[in-house]
Amino acid sequence: MSSRLIIKPHSLRQRRLRLVLALLALGLAGWGVFLAGQLSAGLDNDSLRAERDQLRMRLAEAEASNRQLSGRIAVLERAGQIDRQAYGEVERSLKQVQDEILELKEEVAFYRGIVSPAETASGLSVTRFNLFDMGEAGVYRFKLVLTQLRTNNRLVKGHARIAIDGVLHGKQTRLGLKEVSGGTLDRLKLRFRYFQNIEGDIVLPEGFLPSRVIIEVAPVGKGWKAFKKSFDWSDIIA
Repeated sequence: MSSRLIIKPHSLRQRRLRLVLALLALGLAGWGVFLAGQLSAGLDNDSLRAERDQLRMRLAEAEASNRQLSGRIAVLERAGQIDRQAYGEVERSLKQVQDEILELKEEVAFYRGIVSPAETASGLSVTRFNLFDMGEAGVYRFKLVLTQLRTNNRLVKGHARIAIDGVLHGKQTRLGLKEVSGGTLDRLKLRFRYFQNIEGDIVLPEGFLPSRVIIEVAPVGKGWKAFKKSFDWSDIIA
């Protein structure tokens, strides 16, 4: 029995239809992917814009805070400048007052020296005696000025001694020049015709409270007389 091949036209159409449907499905799938990408991109853009706007707000706040702080710094700098100027004026006024006090003390010491009967009788005068604080506890520099009161201007020779009265460990104590000069000075040599300026350093022992300074002048030679002169400590501190 011979076999027979039968060709059905609708089979080709079905295959074509399936191919078209597959292509359509593929196209729809691609379109869906495209739309999803667009949507995702749109969401990302919205997020970036929101973040950008937030950063802009923070930047504006930071700039406003910076302007406020800059204003406060300017005010503080101005206040500091005013304080420095005021302090400088007070310091200058204080120095002026201190200079005036020193000048008055020197004038008082000068006039005391002129009217002292003992010095007038001697023919010599302790014109000035001052102590200058050297910035260390108990350390001072002294300045002693002697002048001749007579008109013949004879050469003056002799010596002078300095003693300091005060309280040490609750007891009245007198310290000689040798004790406050570290043993380097016992007395001051005098040799002048018109005046003599003598300077030196003294160091008071710890705990010593000075009250006055006694200066003993002992000229040598005919016609000269020794004399003493005392100064309150508060009057001679410059």
